[in-house]
Amino acid sequence: MASLPELSQPPPSPSDTLSRFDTIPLFMQSLPKELGGTAELPESVAAEVKEGETNPSDTLAALQALAYDGDPSEIAENFRTQGNDLFKRRKFRDAIGFYTRALDEVGKELPTEERRTLRCNRAAANLELGNYGACLRDCSLVLSESHASYPDPPSPSSHKTTMKALLRSARALSALDKLAEALDAFSRLRMLEKEVGEEGDSGRKWREETECKVERKERREREERERERRSVEERQAMVLALTQRGVVFPRPTAKQPLFSSCPTDVTPPHFDPDVVPLTSLPSIPLIPPAATDRSYEPWQPPPPHTPLIFPTFLLLPLASPPTRDLIMSFPEDATFGDALVSMGHDPSSTQLYLSTLRGRVLKIGSKMTLGKVLVGAAKKNEKGELEDGWELKEGWALEMVGVPRGNEGDEWVRKWKEEVKEGAKAIL
Repeated sequence: MASLPELSQPPPSPSDTLSRFDTIPLFMQSLPKELGGTAELPESVAAEVKEGETNPSDTLAALQALAYDGDPSEIAENFRTQGNDLFKRRKFRDAIGFYTRALDEVGKELPTEERRTLRCNRAAANLELGNYGACLRDCSLVLSESHASYPDPPSPSSHKTTMKALLRSARALSALDKLAEALDAFSRLRMLEKEVGEEGDSGRKWREETECKVERKERREREERERERRSVEERQAMVLALTQRGVVFPRPTAKQPLFSSCPTDVTPPHFDPDVVPLTSLPSIPLIPPAATDRSYEPWQPPPPHTPLIFPTFLLLPLASPPTRDLIMSFPEDATFGDALVSMGHDPSSTQLYLSTLRGRVLKIGSKMTLGKVLVGAAKKNEKGELEDGWELKEGWALEMVGVPRGNEGDEWVRKWKEEVKEGAKAIL
């Protein structure tokens, strides 16, 4: 039978963390029973110490005093040794506590190199915990005192501490995505290693990881710039294409980009993807797959004469009830008869009309293509400026009206023309 996987242990609670300190003489609140203490005795009993017996409080005080026995260097070494032992057992928070205690108690009285070692060790523990800010603060202090022996040259142990601080600060900076600063620290580390004749390359693994992060970041930035370029140039190409066809549309602004009011489930006017040039296909990679790829051709916007596809409203005012349908895709080279058939209407019994911006009502033949009607609806002044044309309703769709052929439809169109002349916008 397969054994069940071991369950991961939950992280220790603050009370568990504090209780571990009770096993260390320096932090004990009472002496363990096996050492003559009162840790497991009732308070009423523990408070009574018979004459001639050892007072547990005195014993505990003596044990705690051992942590402060000696000169500042010896006291700091005691804390550092215990911190290092906890670090090796991956109890990083506890290790930080000992390094900090040493610095708080005797840090100012220590020789510079001993103080640098404590801070460098604390930086290592914070690095393991992901406390990158705390790690960098300690490393900065360590590096700021790297020339404390001047004018005498730094000792080999001082160089070791400096190299450790550079490596740890570089790793922390890389984790924070401060990649340029991280690479600078890695570079300084490598230079120092060569200067002191250090064998190997201690930061190689993390330096290469950081270099890969830089490459990925630069690639993302290049792709984003190219994506933005394509978006801008395609919008410009669309504006030019609409203008050449005489389509009336709101001029895009920073606050209201082109087709900004178009619903998200509708594709606004766009170049026909089946006929765009190969250099305008969206499948072209944003950047060359390889720097040496000579076959790569950058994306170019479609030329303005590339056929367009429009969403188009079809209004049926005499239907019961009156309706306003949306033809999602009406290609320029398709006929209006094709559009009617796609919506389930008979071209032989339905007559189409459009109204221009200036109120001209134009009759549309079922065999005419959308492209020809767009150009035919456009009207320019003597200066060649567009003064009238088929308007994009709501800023993103064409609109046409369909009525039954015959007297009923003709009468409705007659009344509609009168309303249009009077400036009426609604026809339903």
